[in-house]
Amino acid sequence: MHKIIQIPHKFCDYTCYVNGLEDALAWKGGNFTDFLLSVVGGMASFAYLKFKSAKPPCMVYWNTNPKYLLRNLEKIVGFNQIVSEGKSFKTTFSEIKEFIDKNEPVMAGALDMYYLHYYPQMYSKVHVPIHYFLVVGYDDEKQMVFVHDCSRKDVQQLPYAEFENALDVKVPGMSKKNTFRVFKLTRTIPSELEVARNGFASKAQQMLKPPVKMFGIPAMRKLAKEISLWNNEECFKHLVTYATTPPELPSSYEHSDGMRFAQADVLESLGKKYKINKWVATSKLFMKSGQLLNELCRTAMNQDGAECSKLIAQIADLEEKAYCLLKDAAHFKSSTSLNHHPQEAI
Repeated sequence: MHKIIQIPHKFCDYTCYVNGLEDALAWKGGNFTDFLLSVVGGMASFAYLKFKSAKPPCMVYWNTNPKYLLRNLEKIVGFNQIVSEGKSFKTTFSEIKEFIDKNEPVMAGALDMYYLHYYPQMYSKVHVPIHYFLVVGYDDEKQMVFVHDCSRKDVQQLPYAEFENALDVKVPGMSKKNTFRVFKLTRTIPSELEVARNGFASKAQQMLKPPVKMFGIPAMRKLAKEISLWNNEECFKHLVTYATTPPELPSSYEHSDGMRFAQADVLESLGKKYKINKWVATSKLFMKSGQLLNELCRTAMNQDGAECSKLIAQIADLEEKAYCLLKDAAHFKSSTSLNHHPQEAI
């Protein structure tokens, strides 16, 4: 058997967790600026978790779990997910083929990049079980799956054996082995402006008044008070790792900004495009918080808890101001909003 779905593909590094969704949306008529779905879904956010039995006992995340990001986007964009996880690969692959045969592409992951040959810097060298791609076809004779990957412009071919190994990922709280998703889209795809307005309003609410105090600005202020007492090197390393894209201890700190720079770029671009001045003003605040995060990561690697405390408090002040502006902007109708209606699916 052989089947491949012809579908548009968006090339954009560091967006694997939404890239398959963006391709599916573009196929049905919806297009969004780079990183918009990432940041309104929950990237460039914050969580501070403490568990005495965990390693390390204090864990800091400057982004969000892709599982929860996609749930947020369900509400913001308007779609449903079919999620399958924890089954045998034989059963999983059979189900994936059935969806492909029905002309429905499948988002697979989390995947271990150790088994992806088109990433030579990681292939058979280092296990990185955090990747996702969109399966758009298969060929039983060649024993290949065809995939769209955010970091590659063209369709990639992956041997069945490597696909099976890559999909055998168990990351507690994030992904079970052999997980895949199929996106069921509504007939009407919301406009870019609608997604941005609703998404940033929702994110502002979550960051300013989270339902649980381990998230958002309250958690950031809690960390600022407690980090000066840390005496565990691994806790500091965790803070730096999960401020970096992709999450790893960096050799330099240009990508250690918790995706604040990406969020700033989106807000500046869309603020100018739709004439929403508060978004432009907010972008400057997130750019500054990203710069402070760079400095924080350097300081954390030196385990200087007192200086880290000062920097985190400054970041919290900036981002609280930024999210208050985003909350206010949600009630403002831009001069171009009436010209951007939802697009009908093709």
